[in-house]
Amino acid sequence: KQWYQRRVAITAGGLASVIRLSQRLGPVQFTKQYMISVVLEDSAHYMLFACNFYAHKTTTVIGVIPTLYCLLQATAFLLAMLQECHNPTWDILKRQLNKVKENQQQLLRVVASAEIFVMPVVIIQLFTGQCGSILTPLVYYQFLMLRYMSRRNPYVRNAFTELKMAINQLLYKPACPGIIRTVITKVMGLIEKLSPMTYEQAQAS
Repeated sequence: KQWYQRRVAITAGGLASVIRLSQRLGPVQFTKQYMISVVLEDSAHYMLFACNFYAHKTTTVIGVIPTLYCLLQATAFLLAMLQECHNPTWDILKRQLNKVKENQQQLLRVVASAEIFVMPVVIIQLFTGQCGSILTPLVYYQFLMLRYMSRRNPYVRNAFTELKMAINQLLYKPACPGIIRTVITKVMGLIEKLSPMTYEQAQAS
């Protein structure tokens, strides 16, 4: 039952992404500029996410991402609708939606952290035989790179920076064994080499 609920969340997230993408970019155009615009859109990234995990054995951390994404999209949509409605009976709903909107940044930080932690989860599932295909982690790596490069959403980049700082604080404590410090430092160096340029860096170069 839980797996079914998570699959519904992923499907709903994918549909919300399609609607959001069509609202931002309009009708589909088979041009190079349009395709570049699609790749740069956050909604397209979540469409890729939904396609990648639709047939996957979804865990809680994977299901959290589309659930919170749909919550934020639905909140923005309902608030826009209720702005035109002056009926006092909707005031309670408005207050609850405004509370969600006030906590939007915290929710986006949770989503960004979940997006990062899904990568090791998928790799572990691959080696334990719970991952449907070897393509799943490869496609998810591309998704994570797109999230890192996002123009409108810096939360994944910020989450990576905060995670690196937290790990460094733990590594350089006297109680941390030297071999663990060396291994983790090398892994972090490899991750930094694999990280893509941001959109601004690419434009500058």
